Amino acid sequence: MVDVSSPKFKRDATIDIMRGLAVLMMVCGNLPTVLLVNPYPFWLVLVSAWAAPLFITISGMMVALTAQTKGHGVRYFLLRGAMLVIIGLLIEVFILGGSPFMFFQILYLIGVSLSIAHIFSRLKGLPRWIIVRTFFLSHPFLQETLKHTDLIVHRFIVDGWFPIFPWLGFSLLGVNLAYLRWRQNVRIAMEKKLTFIIGVSVLTLGGFTWMLTFHNHPWPSIGYTISAIGIFLILLSIIDYKPSFVLYRPMKVLGESPLFMYILHLSILYYIVAPILSEVSLEMFLFIYTTVVFLMALVAYALRALKSRWNSRPFIIRFLFGS
Repeated sequence: MVDVSSPKFKRDATIDIMRGLAVLMMVCGNLPTVLLVNPYPFWLVLVSAWAAPLFITISGMMVALTAQTKGHGVRYFLLRGAMLVIIGLLIEVFILGGSPFMFFQILYLIGVSLSIAHIFSRLKGLPRWIIVRTFFLSHPFLQETLKHTDLIVHRFIVDGWFPIFPWLGFSLLGVNLAYLRWRQNVRIAMEKKLTFIIGVSVLTLGGFTWMLTFHNHPWPSIGYTISAIGIFLILLSIIDYKPSFVLYRPMKVLGESPLFMYILHLSILYYIVAPILSEVSLEMFLFIYTTVVFLMALVAYALRALKSRWNSRPFIIRFLFGS
């Protein structure tokens, strides 16, 4: 793995852009939870459907990278994971207006996954790939097997918004992709054209599987899971081609502070948008979406300026605002 402490290492712009793109998808997916769109086009569902796989896969990649290059142990990832769960609880109670663990939201999943991904990263290559495959393929069978178990257990393991199966598999997949991407003395080990071809192939397989099993498997179906992996690889290869492209710059800035952007967008949606509007046309929805993203981008640029001037930031600030 590359030594990120080396002056020769540069922050991976593609990963920040991918996170920023996931932020845009996330806002598009969560805005309809507070704002009814009439008519509601299917392409909005498709656009926003890939945010969670991007976030979770990248979180696994970063666990592998920081564990190898900065020497972080399991205690570090347990601490970060616990802090994410606490923030998730606060969001659920004070922003979403629910009870703790009412929904197994994405912060809970990522919080739980960090230490598991760290332990997983110590395994050899072949066992790691076998475990990832098992996570994804076993989900439909576990849903059927555990359907009569306790509701909380069922929601935590196979149901709810982001249960362990299959979503933890994306984090573990990220660990494997990190070893392919950041090898010793190789800045980008994953060949762009090969990654794109593999991504298109995986997406094609996932699309066909999704169509064939659409009415037979509950969400997230195995077809969706395979498609999400293909989408991730395709986006990775496309952005890798020219990460300095000018249109990527706002996404890169958004991706430098993903946790704060997550908190910020929910605060805007539930404290500002929801009390004012309830149902809008598609045109008004797109206008509100653009306005929210614009405000978030302004905050993200302000955070970047703050971080550039505040080098010795406390751990909690680096945790919330990004390093």
